[in-house]
Amino acid sequence: MTYLLVLAVIAGILTAVYFIVAARTDTFTGRWVAWKSSGVDDYLLFPYRNIGNAPPVFHFERSDAGLPFDSISYRYKDKPQTDTLESLLEKTGTSAFIVIKGDTILYENYFNGYRPDSVITSFSVAKSITSLMIGMAIDDGTIESLDDPVTRYLPELTQIDPGYRNISLGHLLSMKSGIAFKDTDIPWHDKSRAYYHPHLREVVTHLPLAGAPGETFVYNTFNPIILGMVIERATGKSVTEYFEARFWQRLGMEYEATWSIDSESGGMAKMESGLNARAIDFAKIGRLVLRRGDWNGDQVISKAWIDASMKIDPQNNVAKFGEHIYYQNGWWIHAPTATDRYLVFGWGHLGQYLFVFPDDEMIVLRFGREIGKVDSWRQVSQEIVRQVNQETGK
Repeated sequence: MTYLLVLAVIAGILTAVYFIVAARTDTFTGRWVAWKSSGVDDYLLFPYRNIGNAPPVFHFERSDAGLPFDSISYRYKDKPQTDTLESLLEKTGTSAFIVIKGDTILYENYFNGYRPDSVITSFSVAKSITSLMIGMAIDDGTIESLDDPVTRYLPELTQIDPGYRNISLGHLLSMKSGIAFKDTDIPWHDKSRAYYHPHLREVVTHLPLAGAPGETFVYNTFNPIILGMVIERATGKSVTEYFEARFWQRLGMEYEATWSIDSESGGMAKMESGLNARAIDFAKIGRLVLRRGDWNGDQVISKAWIDASMKIDPQNNVAKFGEHIYYQNGWWIHAPTATDRYLVFGWGHLGQYLFVFPDDEMIVLRFGREIGKVDSWRQVSQEIVRQVNQETGK
């Protein structure tokens, strides 16, 4: 057998193995091979659970005047740029963009084939929503406190390491759990396993500890999955059952939603990334935060929980993201500066953002297929709020 023939045989065998593995999307390796890099259409690949809405539907008012400016300043590769907002959104892979002040929509538009009823996936904005569910469970008394050790709800974790007794729910929410996490897309590392694995409960009960809790910020996507398991144990319901009745059906959502799960057999909600809904309904979650948990007289979540989540605490500064950036109870916070407004936001992969400006009564939502040629959507949102305030005299 010639050398070239041997190579051809080997290539043929490897190709056959590749397609055999790729066909098994009920396995971690099969998913990683077949589904490749994560994308905004992955909600079509994962199994899911439905989340029903309920009347009465809440509708924002709409301004006939729209935004009080035509052009927007931003930066790309640290160079100043100016464009119309419409043009910027069109060329950056944006799917949905909404600007709300008070209860009035100043701007709402969809791009690249998306419409108001198109499904948008949350990616890591789901982590912030997971935080709201934890707060609701504390309000309900099914979870006593953020100081509770995670082993109060998941005692089996002590079989991995007795040190789990020292990890509180607050440590998980603040990304300071000390649980080992390798944040790369290499298939055998943790980031890939947390996203693709069809048996997340099994993975979670085999995670070693890497350090003491409460000391070091590590953006660990297993933390919200563990919190999802805590919600199940505390409430006696699946995450989607609890979320539907306790949250979604109380906010006047216009549409049903879905929450991706790891597999039909596992049934574990992908707490780190898997809420799939319409842009306008994501904006209503921003409204709930802006109104400090009140929904038209219904205190869906306690004011104390929202206030605690929006608190700027020096020990929660995330220095690698900037001296003014904090991570508190699953939410990102930008402290006010001489040029920037106080901002609380959910932040997801490929440029999914839910920006809430508490002092300005504004919400800016941007979802997209990619980040696009913009250095910072946070800065774009700050510029929009600045111009709106300038025109309204605030």
